[in-house]
Amino acid sequence: MRKAAGIILIALGGTLLSSFVVLFSLYDFLPVIGLPFGIFIIIWTIFTITGGVFCLKRRYWALCFASALVAVFIGIIALIGGMGGFSSSNWLTWCVILGGIISTIFICGTKREWQQFSG
Repeated sequence: MRKAAGIILIALGGTLLSSFVVLFSLYDFLPVIGLPFGIFIIIWTIFTITGGVFCLKRRYWALCFASALVAVFIGIIALIGGMGGFSSSNWLTWCVILGGIISTIFICGTKREWQQFSG
């Protein structure tokens, strides 16, 4: 389950990063939400990818758990705020929320694996 959570986080981060880059470059998305918020979202998605990599390597459980929660948080912000290209009817928003919840559950369920590895 740990490997599945890592793969899900990497896939979510890559998908979000590519979609935000496309939104920023093609649709002049930055003036609508502001440059600082756009950079903040890109940093969050890179954090999600990093958490997925550490999850695959079985390192830093807290970082992996936090990155899974960030993925859920990004999805909820997109759902509530409607962030330009994202909306409640967009399938990507629901995939991000569902993938974040599943990876959070997988990471919580395998906490003992991290403890056995470090001890």
